[in-house]
Amino acid sequence: MFFRYVSYHYLKNMFIILLGLTGLFTGLDFLMNASSLDSFNIKVLYAFSKWQESLNLLYPLSIILGAIWTKMAFIKQNKVASFYALGLRRVDFFKPFFTVGILCYLIFVGLNFTSFSLAQDTAKMVKKNSYSSSKTQDLFFKYNSSFVYIGTLIPEERKLENLTIFKMENSMVVETLIAKEAKFNIDKWIASDVIKKSKIVREGKEYLKIEHLDILETLSGYEPKILKSIYDGKELTLQDTLRAKKLLENQGISTDGLRANIYSKIITPLFSIALIVILIFKFPFYARYMNMALSTTKALGGTLAIWGILFGLQSIGANGTLNPELAIVLPIALLWGYSIYILLTSRDRV
Repeated sequence: MFFRYVSYHYLKNMFIILLGLTGLFTGLDFLMNASSLDSFNIKVLYAFSKWQESLNLLYPLSIILGAIWTKMAFIKQNKVASFYALGLRRVDFFKPFFTVGILCYLIFVGLNFTSFSLAQDTAKMVKKNSYSSSKTQDLFFKYNSSFVYIGTLIPEERKLENLTIFKMENSMVVETLIAKEAKFNIDKWIASDVIKKSKIVREGKEYLKIEHLDILETLSGYEPKILKSIYDGKELTLQDTLRAKKLLENQGISTDGLRANIYSKIITPLFSIALIVILIFKFPFYARYMNMALSTTKALGGTLAIWGILFGLQSIGANGTLNPELAIVLPIALLWGYSIYILLTSRDRV
């Protein structure tokens, strides 16, 4: 009964704050950009996409701000003192907040495995009126011991045009494979009518050998959306981000941006749960023992300051200025270490 009562009030407050924050974010953005959108349907789609983006960005704040609101309201109404008078401990009061916060976190992490995580790119394409199709031009990258040039990538059609593969040996080009078009099939690209030019040596002389291949299978694992994301900076679902990270690691290419993206969706939101621990166990339970206005201001200010610092560190990790593990994972680990210390030293105190 107690668990359900506290959970209900916490979930209600969290939901109100989340709607308020995301509504403000979406409304301000819509006011600035609505004039550049063509039709009513486009405006609705743009606003909905921005709202999804704001949900993903602001839900950790809602988790902790909802807890602050609920805790302060209970203290002001002397409900916390009543709970403790009935024999409940701080850890019992903490359980509903922890459970609801973790469930909310898991829901949004799960949503990031779906197209929900692509809302920011959807809004950009709607705004530029390029939602139906998009192309990426002039891609050049490493693939195993070769280098690859792609003239045009069309992800929606799972097609690329003007493919050239340069095979290298001892920093020299020894073979080129040229195809006008290639299609992606299951997990690799298949090109037809390929011109193969290779250097051969006969009797101490070098010759250029030209052949025609009917079929060429190449670029295993380079899915169209992964290619576009890597070279256009587009968003990916968490599942595709993990696959792209593995692919680039196998090619010896830096994965700082991808790792930062993964950590920002899985690790960073956990700061809200750690702050709930600190809030529940550090704040007094009786209004007479605290200055409500000052305590609320400190809680809100501290939360926003920590969120801002973590957001800045996330950007630093994404651009490679600092290792993502140091910029994102370490601060969250330190915050959790402190919250666990608070939990262990204060759990039996009233």
